[in-house]
Amino acid sequence: MTTSGSGTNGGGDTAGDGPGGSTRRGHRVTISDLARRLEISKASVSYALNGRAGVSEETRQRVLDLAEELGFHPNSAAVALSASRTRTIGIVIARDPTLISTEAFYMRTLVGIEQYLNEVDSSLLLRLTGEHGEDLDVLRRWSRQGRVDGFILFDELDDDPRIPLLKELGVPCVVVSSNAPDDSVGRLISSPEETVTLLLDHLGELGHTNIAHISGPFTFVHERLRMQILRDRATRRGISVRHIEGSYRYDDGAELTRQLLTGANPPTAIVLGNDLMAVAALRVATELGTAVPGEVSVLAWDDSPLCEFARPGITAVDQKTMERGRAAADLLLRLVTAAASTTTSSVALHQQAPAGELHRRESSGPAHR
Repeated sequence: MTTSGSGTNGGGDTAGDGPGGSTRRGHRVTISDLARRLEISKASVSYALNGRAGVSEETRQRVLDLAEELGFHPNSAAVALSASRTRTIGIVIARDPTLISTEAFYMRTLVGIEQYLNEVDSSLLLRLTGEHGEDLDVLRRWSRQGRVDGFILFDELDDDPRIPLLKELGVPCVVVSSNAPDDSVGRLISSPEETVTLLLDHLGELGHTNIAHISGPFTFVHERLRMQILRDRATRRGISVRHIEGSYRYDDGAELTRQLLTGANPPTAIVLGNDLMAVAALRVATELGTAVPGEVSVLAWDDSPLCEFARPGITAVDQKTMERGRAAADLLLRLVTAAASTTTSSVALHQQAPAGELHRRESSGPAHR
């Protein structure tokens, strides 16, 4: 793994034995000397000397010129001692690996993160764990071993134990979330309100007043926010919504759709919490002889190639998951850099995620009367 120095470690502040490496008899030139002469931080001097981002080209050239003038040549030991950053971020996901491999949200998000990290010469350390607290052990171990500079967290829970743990360990993190509490951690915020508006505008135009919502687990903060906002906004529009808790799994989407379509007063539209459950709903409707969209419209909260290639194509909201992955990685690295900086520079902890976009396809049509 490649590492780079931050210039804040004591070892990185020592000059080597290059010729002319002293400003006066018995005093070796140090990074502190360069910073003091140029009236900039030691971190900025380190960034300039190591060819890293974080300083302007003008500052970089000033540092290099002065280092040459004073004969400053850091030795390899000093550079190694200053390597306090791994240029690696960590993601620990406490979900069933079989679900992760089939759900487009995570795959596309991880692609966006990897693309961004490749561009900035950084790496991703990924671990899939069980759902009974094993993720906390990994977060604690990687933090104490100094294997990563920070973490991106998904699927926030009430009183999520990961957040106070990382704050206690002093490790930066970015929570990909739907809410914005003042808890002093980074957050990439995607409000469910914009997605709810897109879906209800579309269904309202088509005359739907009896819809069902099959969500993911209510243990996740974002799913309860979705349910609350969808219920409130639908009520204002005179639309009735039934909420049913799902699991994001294909089989669950199929069984819950079957119950809705064979029960009393079946809905004229079903909104499903992810693409996988939406494909399952489409299959069940076909098996039951329920016309899509003639008798029931099927929509997905998250778009993916599964929705695009289904027949009929499934109307879904493109949540810009790759772009959100890039934004989360960018925010985390900026927080890591700010935490390591010796200056007073700061980074806004909260950032809005890119807005979603409704993709209208053949699975949604006028309400069946």
